[in-house]
Amino acid sequence: MLTKNGAIRLQFSVYEVNNTSRVIDNIIVKIENGFSKHFSGADSVVIFDIGNAKIKKYGNAIHRDCDVVYF
Repeated sequence: MLTKNGAIRLQFSVYEVNNTSRVIDNIIVKIENGFSKHFSGADSVVIFDIGNAKIKKYGNAIHRDCDVVYF
C-alpha cells in the first residue's frame, strides 16, 4: 500500500513518504480505518510528521511513552 502511494523503502519495514499533505492524509486514513483494527501486540506503526513536529502511533508503539511499573 505504501509503495503504491509514492513511499520509498529505506529498510525492510521503514518507509519514507515525500508527497503532498493530501496523499499523506489519505495514507493515515487508510491506516486508521483499515489496518489499525488488525494490529496486534507485535505490530508498531509510528508516523513522524517532520514539518509539523507531530508523531502518530498505532499498535504496540502507543505504549512506548507510558510509564510501566513492574513488581
